[in-house]
Amino acid sequence: MIKTVKKLIAVCIVFSASARLCADVPSWVVPTALRFISNPDDFFYNLHLDNVDYSPCRADKRVEFRTNFLPTTLPLTWLNLNAKVRVLGDGGLSPWVPQVDFTGAYGRILMLDLLPSFMDDEDDDAPEPSMTNYSFGMTLAKAVSDETSLFAGFHHSVVSLDIVLPEADVIKITDDETLGELVIRRKDNILITGISNITGENRAITAYLGYGFNYNKIFSRIAWKRKHLEMGFNIYPEGLLVVHPFLGWKWNF
Repeated sequence: MIKTVKKLIAVCIVFSASARLCADVPSWVVPTALRFISNPDDFFYNLHLDNVDYSPCRADKRVEFRTNFLPTTLPLTWLNLNAKVRVLGDGGLSPWVPQVDFTGAYGRILMLDLLPSFMDDEDDDAPEPSMTNYSFGMTLAKAVSDETSLFAGFHHSVVSLDIVLPEADVIKITDDETLGELVIRRKDNILITGISNITGENRAITAYLGYGFNYNKIFSRIAWKRKHLEMGFNIYPEGLLVVHPFLGWKWNF
């Protein structure tokens, strides 16, 4: 039972690598798995960015809570919460002063948190995974018309993940490549610039471009927003998966 659970965790986390164990796989699977092994930090960091929304609060709202349920909560059990607080309204002090939001995000992979409960107390080889991922920063927004506003922000993001598999559970990719541990460390300072356009009652389209200074990382997002539902996709030009579609749910107050 213990080894089954450990292998299940490993397979879920490195699905692209473990797919090589199947009898018939597409030709792109092995190169993709090797790319993942060579740079797992970027893949998990991209999933973290999927969970974070850097666009500002609606001008008529003060607080927003948001969570992504695809593709992170399902199927990866990566629970997440993104919060925004408007501390200053557009033109509140003078016509040229922008809206100011403070933002923060936090997440946990539930499957990793539950893993120790499946382990035998006497199993010294059982993996002890740990994970931290969060983001915080500030966003400024300024309306340029009744429907359209421009925004920019600066944010700090951190993703840290450690998983060391017992020798018996090491995943074999090729004759020369194996995966026995997953150690991820990624901290980045991100500049965001974007635009938001109201298209109807409780409807808007938002797009932004992000640049990470520490790793020279470029990414972008396009999102269609309704009263509670968000849908769209993130683009990572150098990512393992270039396009990440997502579905999110939000509440405004």
